Amino acid sequence: MKILQGLAFRLFKSNKFIMFSSIVSIAISTMLVLSMVLFSFNAQDTLRNQLKQTYGEMDLSVGFDMDQGKILTSTLVEEIHQDKRVDKVSKVSIAHLNLNKLNTSVYTVGVENDYLAKSRYHFSKPLNRDSVAMNKGLAKDLHAKVGDKVLIENKTYTLVETVNDLSATGVAPDMLILNQKNVKRYTQAKEKSNAEATYLLIKAHKNESALKVAHRIKSYNKDLRIDIAEQDASVQNNLQSLHTFIIVLSVLVLINTSLILISNFELLLYKMRNQFAIMRSIGASAKQISRIITLQSTIINILGTSVGFLLTFCSQRYLYSWGGEVSKISFSPSDFNVGTAIILAVIMFVIVQFFLLIPAYRSTKVLPLKTMQKNEKINFGFSKARVVIFKILIGISLFLVIGSQVVPT
Repeated sequence: MKILQGLAFRLFKSNKFIMFSSIVSIAISTMLVLSMVLFSFNAQDTLRNQLKQTYGEMDLSVGFDMDQGKILTSTLVEEIHQDKRVDKVSKVSIAHLNLNKLNTSVYTVGVENDYLAKSRYHFSKPLNRDSVAMNKGLAKDLHAKVGDKVLIENKTYTLVETVNDLSATGVAPDMLILNQKNVKRYTQAKEKSNAEATYLLIKAHKNESALKVAHRIKSYNKDLRIDIAEQDASVQNNLQSLHTFIIVLSVLVLINTSLILISNFELLLYKMRNQFAIMRSIGASAKQISRIITLQSTIINILGTSVGFLLTFCSQRYLYSWGGEVSKISFSPSDFNVGTAIILAVIMFVIVQFFLLIPAYRSTKVLPLKTMQKNEKINFGFSKARVVIFKILIGISLFLVIGSQVVPT
């Protein structure tokens, strides 16, 4: 006597190669789909992080061009601040202040202690009237550490923080960060004006479009220059095309894999139909045969998906860098998003399992005598033509792989 699980595993042992090839097919398809989709997500995350690194949490930057000769007055700033579409306004004043020890003018920003300014200039310590922050490169030139005194415009400030050099964001490499009121006093005295700030960092309300807010602010003064913190349009279009391409390619990979699996499983069922016919003839029900086949397909699917998941993890951690060196393509390491990968793997498991149930359902509904007859009438036509086409396709594939390594273009 054998339980159904025991029969399923025993039938597996006599068809090891078919089982192995089915698991490999699922593993490869899982690895391909996960790698492509995760690459797409990582590309989007990279652009989003770059945007945040450059602009911080702000949606808009508002001010006047220097050659316009206009200033942000307190009245104009208050009008913008009171706009119902605006959630937060942060004032920034720009100046070039003399650093006494180096006897040179240094690019200086005056900021308020809010999240917009902190995310834009990447400082975390609050700045009061006697404190200053600076980039690490400048601190190194001054041989200054946190807690040291720094003389700026003949006034002593305490260094409270050093920030990473921000040359990649377009900001001057050497930079002092002071409280906005301090820098505002310097600029007002030097330029003999009542400028409230050089420009404003603005965060729109959650449900408001940055473009609509920009149009609204423009109505206060048509000469205002408004910069919207958003990704380059061509980059966004290319990324959207990449997403679409990967989705289509993933669907094609799944369809191809499912067809291969159906073929493999049909062959497995072809070998086992005699056994199923005997089981049916001695009293096994269609439900019991279905349980055996479903158990076998589920095991194949679970093993294949798990192996594919592990291969994707290992390839992103170790194999991509090696592949980049071999193919002479620059490689940027990316994080393996476990949560997204698990969700995708489960979705693939369900889709593949659905395809595997198609031949299983057909096999369980046939009577024993019909099963024997159907098994003997399978027509493997055009086998020579299939072999020739297969060899031609393999030859073309090898030629393209080798050619890509030899021919530079």
